[in-house]
Amino acid sequence: MRETPVLISGGGPVGLVLALSLSRLGVRSLLVNDRKHTTTHPKLDVVNCRSMELFRQLGLAEKVRAAGNPDYANQYCSIAASANGPVYGVLSDQHLMYQPVDAGRRLIEACTDGALPLEPMQRIAQINLEPVLFSEAQADPNIDVRFGWRLVDFTQDASGVSAVIESVDGGAPEQVRAQYIAGCDGPKSRVRTSLGISYDGTPDLVGELFIVHFRSDELAKLYPNNEPYWHTWIARPGYSGLLVSPDASRNDYVLHRPFAPRPGETLKELIDQAIGTKVEYEIVQSGPWRPQFLVSEKYMEGRAFIVGDAAHQYMPTGGLGMNTGVAEAHNLAWKLAACIQGWGGRALLTSYESERLPIGRRNRDHVKVNAATVFEVQFGKPEYLLEDSSRGAQARLQLSQELERKVSRLYESFGVEIGYIYRDSPVIVRDQAPEPIDDTCGYVPTTWSGARLPSGMLEDGTAVFDHLSYGAFSLLVCNAEPEEYADLLMAARHVDMPINVVEINSPNLIALYERKLILVRPDQHVCWRGDSLPSDCSALVNRVRGA
Repeated sequence: MRETPVLISGGGPVGLVLALSLSRLGVRSLLVNDRKHTTTHPKLDVVNCRSMELFRQLGLAEKVRAAGNPDYANQYCSIAASANGPVYGVLSDQHLMYQPVDAGRRLIEACTDGALPLEPMQRIAQINLEPVLFSEAQADPNIDVRFGWRLVDFTQDASGVSAVIESVDGGAPEQVRAQYIAGCDGPKSRVRTSLGISYDGTPDLVGELFIVHFRSDELAKLYPNNEPYWHTWIARPGYSGLLVSPDASRNDYVLHRPFAPRPGETLKELIDQAIGTKVEYEIVQSGPWRPQFLVSEKYMEGRAFIVGDAAHQYMPTGGLGMNTGVAEAHNLAWKLAACIQGWGGRALLTSYESERLPIGRRNRDHVKVNAATVFEVQFGKPEYLLEDSSRGAQARLQLSQELERKVSRLYESFGVEIGYIYRDSPVIVRDQAPEPIDDTCGYVPTTWSGARLPSGMLEDGTAVFDHLSYGAFSLLVCNAEPEEYADLLMAARHVDMPINVVEINSPNLIALYERKLILVRPDQHVCWRGDSLPSDCSALVNRVRGA
């Protein structure tokens, strides 16, 4: 029988991130994936700011960037009659999200109020992201990567999980004994269905959509500087859709349509109408798909956990599918490691559901509003939209304004990306200050307990986040003497809870962080803050480690 601390079912980006996160903490895992190779479909087109912060902590950010959109390339979004125009409006430089990565980094370095993430987003297709994560996992001695293998069944008891896996090519099944199992195995998750966990939400709410993946070396010339815009929303009488360029340096494009080709309409006609002029291209694949707005009723049962698309399915209006899953994998990994290493308690594991399920619902609701906004803007365009007349000009101006006022919420949503707070977690000390407003679009930096610590730079120019270990809690000290926090360090070390001290010396950060002492978890979320220690430091330590 094969023994492993953690068995992971599913080797997409989320499963691979979970395995790599565990390995960074010294925990071995066995990962099975029924596909033999990484995906051949572009799928996602963005790794958002928060995911890039997490990849940075895992030492993967630059490898991900090297595989994606060049640092100098735009990340613009437009609304137009076609790729060839006329263009009604462009979202370009007014927000960090649209800036090329190198320009975004300069904005972040100059930011002193914590209002920006540490990392810009990265425009990249999943066909280019997965090989980076797969290669990293395959080279990692802590990860047994089994592509071409699948989970058959599993049972759990008080001390662990017994599972059966098998090769998709046949042969004898293999018995596996693990301490925990994680289902990162997508919408049809074997782990979720075995646990009998249902989805919350109405399936097929918007019906069936249609997607075409094609390649063209000529399409880029229709855009300024031969750099395709990231998204081109197409809106004109009789035609609507979204043309996506996951990476300006490659020739892959994805066309999303609200319905399949009409009788007698060919795929070529569909693409030609989106492009608006004749260019050469090759159709790679196409087909219908059904976007969902579903979240699982539970995220765990005993020693089994579900993560990523196994736990939720979102329409990609906001890019929150995989990105939500990456944050879940990062959240779960350090908690599993803490329990495997002996210093974490059971409440640390149950906090995975307490923390991430509300965020899953919050993100689903944000995506649903985004979808409704896009449909409202794209459909029902007047027949005179493209007329060379005053009413045509007014209609085009209105579309440009709607892009800035409405569609922009898909992109300018730091609140949903970095502003989420674990409000009712059993392993976070409830803050006594007034609760921050929950805004999925806007972001106001706060160290309120449960929030992601605002990013900032120390006086030596290094990022605070780069001093926060994934393998330990961090005590941020703002103008406090060692004797003021010695009891907390002693209480933590008494139960082998790893903890480091980070001295904050920047006046801007001292003001931003609001308290003299801030306890930050391995996942960069605040779990307690105060100007002085509580009377019982052992109780505080036991709370945050789930004991």
